[in-house]
Amino acid sequence: MAGHAILAALVSLVALARPASAQRGGTVEVVPLGRYSFYPDSMALTSGFSVGGELGLFVTKKLSLEIGGSYAATSLPDSTTVQVRSLTGRFLAHLPLRGQTSALFGLGYTQHRYSQGIDAKAEGVGGLVGLRFSFGPRLGLRLEGTADYVAPLGSASDREWDLGVQMGLSMYAGPIGPRDSDRDGVPNKEDGCPGTGRGEAVDPTGCPLAKDLDGDGILDGGDKCPGTPSGQRVDLTGCNSDLDDDGVPNAIDRCPATAPATATDDFGCPPPAAPVDSDSDGVPNDQDRCPGTLTGTTVDALGCPRPPAVPPAPARLILHDVTFATGSATLTPAAQLSLRATATSLLAQPAARLEVAGYTDDTGSRSVNERVSQARAESVRAFLMAAGVPSDRLTARGYGPADPVASNATAGGRELNRRVELRRID
Repeated sequence: MAGHAILAALVSLVALARPASAQRGGTVEVVPLGRYSFYPDSMALTSGFSVGGELGLFVTKKLSLEIGGSYAATSLPDSTTVQVRSLTGRFLAHLPLRGQTSALFGLGYTQHRYSQGIDAKAEGVGGLVGLRFSFGPRLGLRLEGTADYVAPLGSASDREWDLGVQMGLSMYAGPIGPRDSDRDGVPNKEDGCPGTGRGEAVDPTGCPLAKDLDGDGILDGGDKCPGTPSGQRVDLTGCNSDLDDDGVPNAIDRCPATAPATATDDFGCPPPAAPVDSDSDGVPNDQDRCPGTLTGTTVDALGCPRPPAVPPAPARLILHDVTFATGSATLTPAAQLSLRATATSLLAQPAARLEVAGYTDDTGSRSVNERVSQARAESVRAFLMAAGVPSDRLTARGYGPADPVASNATAGGRELNRRVELRRID
């Protein structure tokens, strides 16, 4: 009765489990294995290793019929050798777990034969619990524990447990995967057209793909002009997409009957006539507020003459009125008056950045002249900053006798060379 209850439970689990991965009805499983056996106490046999194998045939993708056998050479306490041969037939349920792992539950009938040192047989109900770890569609590893509840042959009493653990390499042979009778790549249970001819292209439901016999990109089922000449542009109905041949598809052509060779805009219509510009100043009459502008006059966007451009400030300005006390960097009163006017001019040009450059004649040593010219340039910069010119718009540098503007051979020339300049550096 207990065996019947266990078998019924296994059948229920098989019905509720989700499908396994690769095997199906008709798949054969071969499992060479190694085993460690714990024999019944009454046999007084030494526990030990044995070798064996299992051969199964899947009835469904979750249930197989399996036979197994093993062989062991063990001994009695007095070291007498005993050979043990076991044979088992069972139903085996394969219940998928996460990933590629399956739980194994088996129930069947087993027989053990002892020979050489003992001549005996035992038989009874056998159970199996284990796991199968898949390495691929056809290869896996089985780890199992077995429990056989056996009694001497012909006896209905004195039953004992024969236990064991085993590990084997599981190999699938024969058909695997879902059935595909018409071999179109779509399993039977998903195939909406199970009789598809071999080699015919099919969609994900297993039905033949729609065709486009005239090659215009519109499938025959929706092609209202199935005989379209090769290369002709077509619309969504498969018919000529540009009846007036102006390069604009019928669907957006607002002037579908344009005469041949007529230039058209993006909507298939002739472009509007060019706007009239009577004074040829580049501004159309309907926008020109000064329609009588003389030819060649520069005008603004409204067609009116632009005001004359303000000439740019010179890139280099010599401050002739900026003089210093003899041998020093102290500004004379006249120089200060001139620099106030210069500061006012610079404040009106906020984008200008300037270098204050100081120069001397070639009288005396060069190092002294460069030091004096640097001091005078910094004096001018400081005065302009005090007058309101931002410091980040001004730099100062002394060049000594470099870059003369006149000959140093005359007194007048040397006077011209002793100068301060403003240079644009922006």
